[in-house]
Amino acid sequence: MEDGVTYIIDDDKANNYLTRLMLEDAGVTNVRQFRMGREAMDELIRVCSENLTAEFPKLILLDLNMPGIDGWAFLVEYRKLPNEYTGGTKIYLLTSSDYPGDYEKGKEYPEISDFLEKPLTEEVAKWLKEKYFSPPFE
Repeated sequence: MEDGVTYIIDDDKANNYLTRLMLEDAGVTNVRQFRMGREAMDELIRVCSENLTAEFPKLILLDLNMPGIDGWAFLVEYRKLPNEYTGGTKIYLLTSSDYPGDYEKGKEYPEISDFLEKPLTEEVAKWLKEKYFSPPFE
């Protein structure tokens, strides 16, 4: 079974590498990394404009604190994308922040499924694989 696409959007090169490694070790095979929110958004816009539904991510792991377009600004732009693409995508904020304001602000974005703590652990990666990329049990 081919996995849907997963995006990791984080300006921290080491965290991108570790997150990808954890996901791939858990069996998530189609992972794309972006170090800038703008780069990821441009790719999402391209996928929508070229009607490449299979390339739209099923899962997005999004850092909040990035230069340029941060996680919050990314979410504002994400809301402008067609719902036929975004409707099936789950977004998790991947953060090391323990700032309570981030969690409060997150409640304003129904697109956010939850917060995940950096660095992603093996257990969380396996949970994501089972939740979003494993066939349903019969």
